Amino acid sequence: MNKLRFGVLGTGNIVGKAGPALQQAFNGEWIGVAGRTAENSRAAADKYGVPKAYAGYSELLDDPEIDAVYIALLNHLHKEWAIRAIQAGKHVLVEKPFALNAEDAEDIIRQAKQHGVRAEEAFVSRTMEGHTYAREAIAAGQIGDPVHFIGNFSFQAAETSTRLNPAWGGGALYDVGCYLVAWSRFQFGEEPLSADCRMIRAGEAGVDLRFAGTLQFPGGGTALMTAAIDMPYGCGYQVRGTKGELEVKQFGNAQSITLQVTINGETRDFVTDRITPFRLQAERFAAHVLAGETMPDGGASIMAQARVMDALFESDKRNARITLERQTSGQ
Repeated sequence: MNKLRFGVLGTGNIVGKAGPALQQAFNGEWIGVAGRTAENSRAAADKYGVPKAYAGYSELLDDPEIDAVYIALLNHLHKEWAIRAIQAGKHVLVEKPFALNAEDAEDIIRQAKQHGVRAEEAFVSRTMEGHTYAREAIAAGQIGDPVHFIGNFSFQAAETSTRLNPAWGGGALYDVGCYLVAWSRFQFGEEPLSADCRMIRAGEAGVDLRFAGTLQFPGGGTALMTAAIDMPYGCGYQVRGTKGELEVKQFGNAQSITLQVTINGETRDFVTDRITPFRLQAERFAAHVLAGETMPDGGASIMAQARVMDALFESDKRNARITLERQTSGQ
């Protein structure tokens, strides 16, 4: 097998980028899609030129021609369908957040190990060169020791957005705050020791419209993160060090994304179309699977991210700082 045969669960907006990326991957192909109904499946298959449309999610999982499943469902459905896909012998690439909490994430990973398949969290920003360029600058000592990470990600969700439904895993932290957590962990190259978080919610039981959180890292670094789904668009972060600083700003439109990286006053732009980061993600995932690499880190990167997310939610709930167990970096 020289190509990984993908099926997609879900027909939402993100499939408009992730789906064509599967078609463009040199070592993968998109052969089937399943929505909540047969009509949704057929509409997506016709729109994107996918050979197979299924009556529902289960029918796709029963297809022996599907090797791997990209799970692009609402957040609260990730655990159920990731596990069902794994039990059907499929590798799974699960959109972020991987699961709603660390316990659910661990259940998925345990199943993946038992069935000998790969499970991975789809953070498409990991394939974007600007973030890696920034980390390499830090590793090379261009800003000295990294001390302060300050990041923000905000946008205005539509009134009908699924992100506003708490039962579906909506809210600012799950949707965009997870990127800030991942970026701070990536740039410090280690896992935080503690977390603080305060949230502004939409009513007593509503989603977090906004949050402000801090992470404390063992090397002395701190991360201040703010995110919102009811504020104008803004995305980026700064890392200040003992000898300098860098800044990453993200700009986007319907066709492209630009990461503008400034290191000690010198700026470089990294521009990509909307599909390429998803294609690179799919190709990397497929390469690991085709090489027989299922869970080489034992799921450490997934679990590290999930534990920090849990700690932020718990901090807001208890109005207290939450201490995390010391762990090696999962990035």
